[in-house]
Amino acid sequence: MTNYRRRRAKPKDTSKKFRTNKQIRSPEIRLLDPEGSMLGIFSAKEALAMAQEQELDLIEINPKSTPPVCRIMDYNKFKYQQSKSNQANKQKKTEMKTLRVSVRVSLNDLAVRARKAEAFMEKGMKVKLQVQMRGREKAHPEVAEETMKNFVKMIETEYTFESEPKLIGDSSFAVIKPKK
Repeated sequence: MTNYRRRRAKPKDTSKKFRTNKQIRSPEIRLLDPEGSMLGIFSAKEALAMAQEQELDLIEINPKSTPPVCRIMDYNKFKYQQSKSNQANKQKKTEMKTLRVSVRVSLNDLAVRARKAEAFMEKGMKVKLQVQMRGREKAHPEVAEETMKNFVKMIETEYTFESEPKLIGDSSFAVIKPKK
């Protein structure tokens, strides 16, 4: 019996590919100068000649428009700007932390979770509180509401409810975000 090795899939390159200089296929393009102001519609050969005169690259910014939009600028500088904007987009996303507690949780443990929620909210994160019920606990959802109220009372930082406490299935959920 032979033993075959599995090949690992190569990670996909999620960065957008841009055509440059002679890779641009369209015969006619809309041209932007290095500052981003519109120069007009030119043939690809004319635009490439203008870019080479300035010792810069011709980069296809938007290939889907008619005619495609191209810009004269240094390609390495353009790639750097793109990576910076991608990093900025990633940082803007707000994280949400989930804290799960049982209906039977003690007040001390609930206080520990409340302090943890405060720490998350000070960092600007949203906190999703989930009070979970099991078995016969599901017959008394008011106990889950009581636990949720106790948790909210323990939080000392200013907050607002993004979604009010509600019962879904066997859990009670609430999303809390810090006030700015």
